[in-house]
Amino acid sequence: MRSNDSIAGNPWPHDMVISIEEHDHALLRLLFVRDAWGLSPNGAPAVSGAIDVGASSRPNIVDLGDADARWRLEWRANWQRFDEHDRAVHALTGAKLRRLDAVSDEELIEKYSRMPSRYWDQGVDDRAFARWRDEQLKRSEQRRQLPLTEHPERRSLSALISAWECGLTNIVQLPYKGYFADRISRHCLVVSEAARFDAVLYGRALSAPPPETPPTGR
Repeated sequence: MRSNDSIAGNPWPHDMVISIEEHDHALLRLLFVRDAWGLSPNGAPAVSGAIDVGASSRPNIVDLGDADARWRLEWRANWQRFDEHDRAVHALTGAKLRRLDAVSDEELIEKYSRMPSRYWDQGVDDRAFARWRDEQLKRSEQRRQLPLTEHPERRSLSALISAWECGLTNIVQLPYKGYFADRISRHCLVVSEAARFDAVLYGRALSAPPPETPPTGR
């Protein structure tokens, strides 16, 4: 989001660029898998509402502990895209990586791509996942029809400008339950839908200072 030129009466700074990600495929896929396979929370909040996982089920040959560890690794690796300092990678300890010593080098490399690895292909009902993701897309599309003045970033513009001046460039919205906000780095803020579409709560989220130390994961 940006204004190309300074326009008289327009309070949006013409050089302010903010990236809004409302339905990141990789992160949604991992959240869906977590519910579908009955994995541990792994540090990520619960999603809003019940997910219809369809025919999804963790394969019998998959060890629950290994799946939990692998999910955690891929979840943290995916946040590299939103943090130029790769803090998510540095948060991984050797002990956690050693739990995955049975994973091949090719599979480990695959984890660092934008998409979840093929490890999650079996035991996941792709049609059920598509329906759930489509729900997020439909809700986003409906809200894009709101007048510009009703968009979250416009309603909380003062707080947004202050956050941008402190380095914020990326806002990631995830379908977490209730209020959630975490400034995971100088550049990235993660919020729930409930937080972003409430002007007071969004202002509070945007006003949170950047962390002084690398985070331990989302």
